[in-house]
Amino acid sequence: MKNFTHTLHFEPDDPSIKGFQEVIFSVSNLERELSFYQEICGWKLVYYGNGSNALKQLWHLETSVEVEEALLINSGDNRGFLRLVKFSNVEQQQIRSGTQIWDSGGVFDVNIRVKNIAKMYRSFQDEGWNGYTDPNRFSFGKFDVSEVLVKGPDGITFAMMQRFNPPLKGFEFEKASRVFNSTTICNDYEKTRDFFINILGFELYFETEGNDRSHGKNVIGIPPNINGNITVPVCIVHPTGENDGSLELLQTNELKGKDCSAMAKPPNLGILMYRFPIRNADTYAAILKKRGVQLNSEVQTLEITPYGKLKVFSVLSPDGVWIEFIELID
Repeated sequence: MKNFTHTLHFEPDDPSIKGFQEVIFSVSNLERELSFYQEICGWKLVYYGNGSNALKQLWHLETSVEVEEALLINSGDNRGFLRLVKFSNVEQQQIRSGTQIWDSGGVFDVNIRVKNIAKMYRSFQDEGWNGYTDPNRFSFGKFDVSEVLVKGPDGITFAMMQRFNPPLKGFEFEKASRVFNSTTICNDYEKTRDFFINILGFELYFETEGNDRSHGKNVIGIPPNINGNITVPVCIVHPTGENDGSLELLQTNELKGKDCSAMAKPPNLGILMYRFPIRNADTYAAILKKRGVQLNSEVQTLEITPYGKLKVFSVLSPDGVWIEFIELID
């Protein structure tokens, strides 16, 4: 299945980096997950094939490792894709095995929008997923929303959100929207925030010190009787300060768990990495090196379907989050 094409096209007035193009999951059962995301989320399979040896080099894998990959999209969208990869001939562990929400390291969740959260939550439950809590309706600022965090195979967590008011704009979907945001639980919030804003050059979309919480139900699963005693600084960052292809950073100050950062790499299982489109990979990589960043993968050229020939390099956040920057060169 190779008839889907997509170009990482920049208009003259576009920024040098856009919000993430895709999120990559490492899964233990590719056929099961493909069936789930097509049936339950309504996403379309547009590519299924084998990963190249160049991809193995990019991901620091032995050549004996076999890689299968599949790309799923919400029809009509040109971003927010989900790529599933299946590694064979290699030992694997879950990136966030046996974790609570307040355990740091790696990618915690990806965010999608839904039309009926109760119905979608039950659909996920019927397939073996379950929530850290049940759906919780709340207001912040002008927004009236309901949200739930659900965890499933390979330790993968989704945050599904239903917007009641104001009406949602910019999203068209049958069952579930494109992936539009993703969360990391930080070991050191200020250090991670500084990395994204002052090193990578991302901009703030939203930030709160998180010190005005009250006791009671909450989305992130803090026991209701102590929720008001916990401070949770949160910010959302994006190359141009938007909430589409953005990253959410948070820390539960008074709740400390284990750190999964060292596990957040191929071929381990779970939410693996992001890919951000960029105008000039060589220039940006050189800028990051001058800012003291040691690249996780140096700039290299390879083919990635459905985009074509790309220049790609990667960095790691302070919490071990693997971030690739991809430039179309043909």
